[in-house]
Amino acid sequence: MNRILTPNDSFWSVLFRYAGGFLGGLIILCVSGTGAQARETMPQQERAPQADEIRELKIGFFSDALQLTPEQSQRFWPVYNEYWSARRELGQKRHAAHRAIREGRDAERQFEIVLGVMDAERKLMADYMAKFRQILPADKAVRVFVTDEDFKNFLIRKVTRKAQPETRK
Repeated sequence: MNRILTPNDSFWSVLFRYAGGFLGGLIILCVSGTGAQARETMPQQERAPQADEIRELKIGFFSDALQLTPEQSQRFWPVYNEYWSARRELGQKRHAAHRAIREGRDAERQFEIVLGVMDAERKLMADYMAKFRQILPADKAVRVFVTDEDFKNFLIRKVTRKAQPETRK
């Protein structure tokens, strides 16, 4: 998709063309969990105005996709919130390394940092897969990460539809 940008390209179309996957991940990182506990984890001024809406969408999306019972939901969300908190920290490290790479700073060191973050992300997923398996039956636990990806794609489609101008006939 090598297309030259024109003045008519909207900010959103350019953003989604070049950073759609990253943006989707970033949007999901804004979503940290449920209820008052989740609201307290991020000060009001740091949250995006849509964070509560996204959080509610995510809860419904996961509850439907995983068919969580009330008991499973009560046990699942605190562990999932821990998982996303750890993912957010790793994402910040990856983002800082990517920024340093773009700025041309110490490529060899940044290479080591990026590989370290990738290893940490793999370990984190393995650790939390085991934790989810202790809470949920295998058929639900194995779908947590797939549901994460599905939710990210759902958000990207939702935002993309809003950003596209309606065509009139």
